[in-house]
Amino acid sequence: MNQNLQPLRHEDFDLFFQIMEQSFPSVEVRPRDHEYDLLNEDAFTLWARYDAAKRFLEGFIAEWAFRDFLFIEHFAVAPKLRGKGIGGQMLKAYLRQADRPVLLEVEEPEMELAERRIQFYRRNGFMLSSFGYVQPDLRRTGDRVRLRLMQYPQALSESEFQQRKAAIFRLVYKRVM
Repeated sequence: MNQNLQPLRHEDFDLFFQIMEQSFPSVEVRPRDHEYDLLNEDAFTLWARYDAAKRFLEGFIAEWAFRDFLFIEHFAVAPKLRGKGIGGQMLKAYLRQADRPVLLEVEEPEMELAERRIQFYRRNGFMLSSFGYVQPDLRRTGDRVRLRLMQYPQALSESEFQQRKAAIFRLVYKRVM
């Protein structure tokens, strides 16, 4: 991929999971053992950015590769490094190597933090669709999160949304629609 992004080393899984838990609401994070099992999924890759000495995990992009698109399920920078441009660098490096459209989920733009995330992705070429869904609860607590999809480099049509949503639910969430 890019020299700044490489597959996560298995020995760094705990560092990755710590950043995950610090960066996302618990309803959006699988239990640790379920997340670890994803490392054996052919379609799943954890892209990691390490510091120059390759000792410290600075951030990650969790990717699902589909035949006709890539899906970023999670993307985060270590909390103490946020606001330093690392996320933008990581996303640009990722998009440079992407060989098909890239999709990701964002919370509905109802709160300031969600709006800031959407603006970050827009600055990086993503387009917010009017299509969304309720994310299945990854911890089976009954909590739900309303999400919208963003796509790079072009807008998402309604028929693409329906096809991609079904594919995401089947592979990522293990649910049939």
